[in-house]
Amino acid sequence: MLKQTFAALLALSLLSGAAYAAGSSTTTTQEPAAAADPWTQKWGDLGPDYAAAEALVKEEKFAEAITALEALPKQDDPRVINYIAFSHRKMGETDKAIALYTKALEIAPEFTLAREYLGEAYLQAKDMAKAKEQLAEIEKLCGNQDCEEYKDLAEDIKKAEAGAS
Repeated sequence: MLKQTFAALLALSLLSGAAYAAGSSTTTTQEPAAAADPWTQKWGDLGPDYAAAEALVKEEKFAEAITALEALPKQDDPRVINYIAFSHRKMGETDKAIALYTKALEIAPEFTLAREYLGEAYLQAKDMAKAKEQLAEIEKLCGNQDCEEYKDLAEDIKKAEAGAS
């Protein structure tokens, strides 16, 4: 048993050394890359002003959140556009929200959260067909029906269909 443990540690050490020599920053003590936020990796950190604006959204202070988000320097970031759209939708400004979600998705078509929220905006606008289109797009992007955005929008569609009958 001790011999096997030593052999495993030696192999791990050699692999780590090879990865380091190849220029990889991966070590056995770091978190796996999958644990990192892919949006931050792709678009960069938005900083404390974004975090403060995000807190306003979560506190349902939507008008204040819009002002704070629109003051951020990264107006072309889909996360910023998504939260501005979300705030407009929650304030009942569905058409404006749909236009903004669409803009965010033109920049980042794989942004499943924006697709979920766009689907919810279509439900508010009583456009079930377009909401279901977003649900289908989310399923394609996730590769299944298990991702949170799919489940949330599917549930909203189910409730809207039950309310319509």
